[in-house]
Amino acid sequence: MGRGYSRAMPVSNRDREVFRKLGEAKAEAHRDALAAHLALPLEERLERSWALYLRYRDPNAPERDDDPTPFYERARALGMYEG
Repeated sequence: MGRGYSRAMPVSNRDREVFRKLGEAKAEAHRDALAAHLALPLEERLERSWALYLRYRDPNAPERDDDPTPFYERARALGMYEG
């Protein structure tokens, strides 16, 4: 049961079917997005990853050096990046 409920809520078979279909559609969308992502060159994936990190990092986090050099050095060491 969900938080705050003291008894089970009735769910119809129709509701279950609707949510099953929603789950399947969501899973397919995730598979498609992953396939598109993996089809990109590794260098572009690393650059996108770094850009997303910079965009969504916590602005209230303690100040620190955000030099991406170690990120790219590790990728080079693993043979994942040649830039």
